[in-house]
Amino acid sequence: MPVLAEEFEVVPRLEQLGLTKAELFDVVRAAVGARRNATPFHPLSAGGLLGWIAGTAHLRRIFTARGWDICRRDNIEAIFNSETGIKIIYQNADRAGDPLFDPVASSKKGAGAARAVELGQYELFPEVREREVVEITAPTWCLFVYADGPDVRAELSCPQAINGEQFDGFHERILLIQKGEWDSPDALADDTPSIDFEVSVTRKN
Repeated sequence: MPVLAEEFEVVPRLEQLGLTKAELFDVVRAAVGARRNATPFHPLSAGGLLGWIAGTAHLRRIFTARGWDICRRDNIEAIFNSETGIKIIYQNADRAGDPLFDPVASSKKGAGAARAVELGQYELFPEVREREVVEITAPTWCLFVYADGPDVRAELSCPQAINGEQFDGFHERILLIQKGEWDSPDALADDTPSIDFEVSVTRKN
């Protein structure tokens, strides 16, 4: 299983998939920012839910403008590209971006996710390559995002199977953010310079 971690490996591979690192980083920022909106008054699962909602929405906001489609087959919220023939889903993770260990999803994977992964294997083998690339058999990639306070890690990976309600093995892993790389003072800060407004003060007669 290839694990791509270096910039010279990651960038061209993402380009082959019709993606850029900057676009995926934008999705991660949106998801992590939404997760941080959870307060102690919210249910315990609120942070993960808000992150998943924002991550999925931002994935679609960016890529549908570039010709990708919204996909909801088997109630799996995803995006699909008919030209490259792949699907991408946003996935909260308990582990991601680790070169030694596979990512671990935060939530259990059900029958719908298992079918998406299983059906997506067909296009990976030469004997069925002549089949028309259709959405139902598109290889499924997952954008795994792990966030624990300032520790944020992410990767885009293609799972082989689902066993015991968890991903089991990967065809390929593309590491986007490893431990210690989300290192700016505030990685979610807006870099846009602040605008000074001139305020006119007049004395009231």
